[in-house]
Amino acid sequence: MKNSILFIFTIALLLSSCETNTPARTIGFVTGENSNLQWHLGTQEAIDVVTTVDELWANQDYESMRPFFADSVKVWRPNGSYTDTFDSFIESINNGSNVSWSLNYAFSVDLNPDLGGEHVQAGFSITYPPTEDSEERIDYQHESYYVVDGKIVTLNQYSIRNVQQD
Repeated sequence: MKNSILFIFTIALLLSSCETNTPARTIGFVTGENSNLQWHLGTQEAIDVVTTVDELWANQDYESMRPFFADSVKVWRPNGSYTDTFDSFIESINNGSNVSWSLNYAFSVDLNPDLGGEHVQAGFSITYPPTEDSEERIDYQHESYYVVDGKIVTLNQYSIRNVQQD
């Protein structure tokens, strides 16, 4: 009996030593009604949604992109246009310009991990081919995705035109 109690005590001690009381790593701040929250590091799963969509987009496989977007996805394009469905977003893409790009970075942050949904930030270098009216140029674009349960709910795109200094 004494050995059984010692065994149970030892197991309980081992299990309790595996628990950590380390607070969640948080960064930054929020103002307004969410001022009691802080940003947390997001997950690789949300980043994987964005990188998968980027690959499908580069291959112009728009139908395969559909499952990664909410039907009522809200998209704000760098030119100021706005769409509020997946179909209208795809219609807004200019397919004839032979634009190419590279995904340079992506990270995810989460304001409330208990609620769900992550904010994925991604940066791109975009190469515009030369035309009769212009030389080749490279711009930079930042995109902000809100991903919930593996679907993009909002997408905000911002462009920075690369101005060459002579």
